[in-house]
Amino acid sequence: MLKLVKYDFRRDRDKFLAVFVITILVQFVIGFTVQSDQDMFMMNITSYAVAGVVLLFFSLRTFGQNLRLFNRRLVPVPVLYTVLSPVMLFLGSLLGLFLVAYIHLAVDIMMFSTSFLPEKFWLISAYTVLIVFWASAYSMLLVMFSMTVAMSVRVKGRVWIGIAVFFVIQYIISLLESSMFDHKNITLERAFRFEVTDEAAKLNDIEISQYVLGLLPTLFEAVIITILVFAIVKLVKKRVES
Repeated sequence: MLKLVKYDFRRDRDKFLAVFVITILVQFVIGFTVQSDQDMFMMNITSYAVAGVVLLFFSLRTFGQNLRLFNRRLVPVPVLYTVLSPVMLFLGSLLGLFLVAYIHLAVDIMMFSTSFLPEKFWLISAYTVLIVFWASAYSMLLVMFSMTVAMSVRVKGRVWIGIAVFFVIQYIISLLESSMFDHKNITLERAFRFEVTDEAAKLNDIEISQYVLGLLPTLFEAVIITILVFAIVKLVKKRVES
């Protein structure tokens, strides 16, 4: 599977690298044009988040390309590898983006100070990285399942079918999680859950309400991920055999 991930990256290497280069250039522009530490910090986070979304889009595009090639029997690899390779590619790219962000932060700390960082920043940071990786894989597989369903039907308007499937599945899963668990423990709802103390004007008073993953909600989401992967593999095999 690692060979397939490497192949996928090489095929769209210029696009992925362009995201990193543009993101770094944006950080330079923000650093030289924004005066307020708080504004700079929030704009940095926003730009990295946008870069993450773009990397997700490219990885989903890679999955769509692999799916079409596999359906034509042009990619002699197991279906499971075809499903997991784009996920690994995205998570690897996301890890690279976090490394760039931490290097950027280290440079800022050496040049300026840590006064712009929120209270308990490193604990918040570790928590956020963990949640972002889990939520990203979870969300990406939901989109991949919707894409696979849309590509498995031979009717017009497949794009709208895929969109409808995504929202319906997401709604059902959210409804089940909300009825079974405290909403504060649901991955997509706690990914960026912050609390602001009474002195809300100070950035240093931002804290997160919970630092650990809820065991039962996480197990539930792991089961959902397993079901999604199994369903995608079955749909691809059925399409190839038909």
